[in-house]
Amino acid sequence: MTDPTPILELIHAFRCSKTMFTAVQLGIFDGQRPQGGAMDRLLDACVGLGLLTKRGDEYINTPLADEYLARSSPRTLSGYIRYSNDALYQLWEHLDDAVIEGTNRWKQTFGTDGGVFTNLYRTPEAQRDFLIGMHGFGMISSPAVIAAFDLSRFTSFVDLGGATGHLALAALDRYPDMRATLFDLPAVIELAKEYTGDRVSLVEGDFFADPLPAADLYAVGRILHDWTEAKIVALLARIYAALPQGGGLLIAERLLNEDRSGSVTTHMQSLNMLICTEGRERTLSEYSALLLGAGFREINGRITGAPLDVVLALK
Repeated sequence: MTDPTPILELIHAFRCSKTMFTAVQLGIFDGQRPQGGAMDRLLDACVGLGLLTKRGDEYINTPLADEYLARSSPRTLSGYIRYSNDALYQLWEHLDDAVIEGTNRWKQTFGTDGGVFTNLYRTPEAQRDFLIGMHGFGMISSPAVIAAFDLSRFTSFVDLGGATGHLALAALDRYPDMRATLFDLPAVIELAKEYTGDRVSLVEGDFFADPLPAADLYAVGRILHDWTEAKIVALLARIYAALPQGGGLLIAERLLNEDRSGSVTTHMQSLNMLICTEGRERTLSEYSALLLGAGFREINGRITGAPLDVVLALK
């Protein structure tokens, strides 16, 4: 008989996710213990998941939970977990309709129209949770993104749509003499001030419409996978026009294998893009075709082993 373990694990995988989501939502990893007749079941389940340990009657965070689930941690993923619980969990209920119709599920799930970020930022709390969640992911992936290529030839770095500035900060950590700028929407820039201090210049704007700050290296991290090819083509054209000769564009996204065999996490993220955006994940060849069409040359990709991979293209 074929071992059924992989199927059994997939059957209950969502239960494990929802257990962690609920514990984060209730503040369990921040020391809160809401009263409830079945609270011990949730706490014991978190012990089983390796998120809590038990000493007598006391439940204590594991180091993993302290670093990534406690809201006070600088590396916390709790914002993205709350966003996953409040938005993605409901959106994914309609994956079948998304696959059949090829469109996101915001209207079906929440009854809301508008673009993806109109929905992601539908309340100040939802916007903050999403951006803090992206910061947590950025703390894991941005150092690997910056380390993937030798960027020492560049002097000025502009992160387009860079949220809390984690990629710009990683660039400055590795290249202290580089000048770094974060370019994002006004409401995002307000939050970014809490993270960047005076190390990164902050400029408000819409990268689809407003003039881009001057730089010889632009970066787009978790940006291109949000949009249709038409919008990507338009954005790449704007970036190419703004760059000096020899300037570069750094793209941080998950890369699908060329034969589309994986990775599994990239396929899951591509389905997530279907559920909540206009975009999808791509292979290096697909990104190369878009970049070549915009005029870029010397296109190279790197699989980093972190949550994001990297493509570097030169003008």
